[in-house]
Amino acid sequence: LGQLIYQLTGITIAFSWLATVLAAAVISLPLMYRSARGALSQVDKGMLEAARSLGMTEWRIFWRIHLPNALPGIIAGGLLAFARGLGEFGATAMIAGNIAGRTRTLPLAVYSAVAAGDWDAAGWYVAVIVGICLLVVIGLNVYLYKTKQQQGE
Repeated sequence: LGQLIYQLTGITIAFSWLATVLAAAVISLPLMYRSARGALSQVDKGMLEAARSLGMTEWRIFWRIHLPNALPGIIAGGLLAFARGLGEFGATAMIAGNIAGRTRTLPLAVYSAVAAGDWDAAGWYVAVIVGICLLVVIGLNVYLYKTKQQQGE
């Protein structure tokens, strides 16, 4: 597949920043898919039927009713996928490598620092990962809290 893309576009995927993005996306996709699917399936079918009975088109129902009601679950799935992608190690190392300044991700930087015996640098990298994840979780909780307040719960 990589060779075909190179022949068609001239873009090399292996050992590039694009490979790190693709590896994280492929590994994280199942979390996002399952969360979004669950959120979309939990939308009240009565609301959807009521909208249909009022003459709304399927696209309008999706954008005005289905998506807004499922949005908290979709956002949660996106954040789970982000956190999973942030911690991705194996696929990134295999596809993108561990090239400092080019394809090295935070988990690979932790691995490299530990392998080199630089425990202080490894600790800082871990602190950055934990800090990012903590900010994401706090942001999600603030969003969900504000959403509940707006809905009057």
